[in-house]
Amino acid sequence: MTDIDIQELGIPELERLRDAVNQRLLQLRYSNRHTLPELLRMLEELKGVLNDQGKQWRSLERWQWMDGQIRFWLNPTDQVQYQSGWYTIDELLQWSYNAGPVIVRDEEFDDDGETWTEVDGVRIRWLPDGTMLRESL
Repeated sequence: MTDIDIQELGIPELERLRDAVNQRLLQLRYSNRHTLPELLRMLEELKGVLNDQGKQWRSLERWQWMDGQIRFWLNPTDQVQYQSGWYTIDELLQWSYNAGPVIVRDEEFDDDGETWTEVDGVRIRWLPDGTMLRESL
């Protein structure tokens, strides 16, 4: 076991430690399939962790049975960094690690500052008329 003297830690270090402890507790408690009441309890605990990290949302209350599992509707406040959608509890847990499908991925830019998206190994750029331009290799 590692001894940590929290008296020696500053605010940023204590916040990182808090986040790491919260994430690890969630992972240990909720790594199996769960009933709806368990998932709803997990969601409430996860909301506290996300709130501690400064992640805000307009909606994270609705749930629905989709694709063989319970999914929760997330409408994040910061839609530049995070995207709305139906997510499993595991995907929302990944969000607490700044990973997973909630995170908006940066698009690639070419030398002229134009945005490109990669689809199945092919870089494309959507043109204003809705057509796409494929990058020649």
